[in-house]
Amino acid sequence: MVKEIEQLEKALPIIQRELKKRPPTIGLIGLSGVGKSSTINRLFKTNLATSDTVACTKEFEHKDIELKLTNSTIQNYPVQLRVIDAPGLGEDINLDPQYLQMYKENLGRCDVIVWVLAARNRAVALDQQYLQELEEFHNKIVFALHQIDLVEPLNWNIEYNIPSPKQKKNIEVILQDKKEKLSAVIKKDVKMIEYSSRTGFGLEQLFAAIINSCPEERTWIFNGLKGFSYKEYTPKIVLDELEKRNNGKVSVGKSWLENWLEILENLLEMLNPFK
Repeated sequence: MVKEIEQLEKALPIIQRELKKRPPTIGLIGLSGVGKSSTINRLFKTNLATSDTVACTKEFEHKDIELKLTNSTIQNYPVQLRVIDAPGLGEDINLDPQYLQMYKENLGRCDVIVWVLAARNRAVALDQQYLQELEEFHNKIVFALHQIDLVEPLNWNIEYNIPSPKQKKNIEVILQDKKEKLSAVIKKDVKMIEYSSRTGFGLEQLFAAIINSCPEERTWIFNGLKGFSYKEYTPKIVLDELEKRNNGKVSVGKSWLENWLEILENLLEMLNPFK
């Protein structure tokens, strides 16, 4: 134990220098109006300006959020997670060249890039075009489909915080269409996380995808980041059932997600709220 403490004391200055020199950094990019700033606000409890009518982000803005680094040797070590909000592309043909240049100059300092698309916008041509321009960053990108609660027929199940059966089918069609079109540009299969910053649905999966997509040499930082709880957006009735199934220990991950979906399907079938 004494030896471990001595090793930790020697390692901490190195960790401090690395984190100060290169804080873990996430960038959110995409077309204008897809909800990048609102996503940051909901994920990290920040207060970046948002608007339903005009673009608010004109420059690359960063917000430093204090999280806790925890692993086998370090417990609750304060870390500044840097989140970068980029100006939206496609807002004005006269601004795009300037914005693209800003993207190329700034995205290199991001460990992970979240490319946000709007579920209610079927057009993908501009995203394809900008992806071609930003080819050098393809290996850093996590694709995310936002605003799924606004997919037709606009009857989100508020009580259980899930899409209605018809919405779910439409979301699956939208996901498949966008993944195929983006895959054609980047020449590899695209994985896409669907979520809603308004309802909180899918934010846990998005955060996990961000952490899992960090560069291998930076994994030791991202794997230990804590600061987001799936419980915040999980309906109480589901949490109660998960607690029963796991003897008071709710597990997070694939098994947790499968349990949640199974519970919801059983509840919806029993209550039958859509007939």
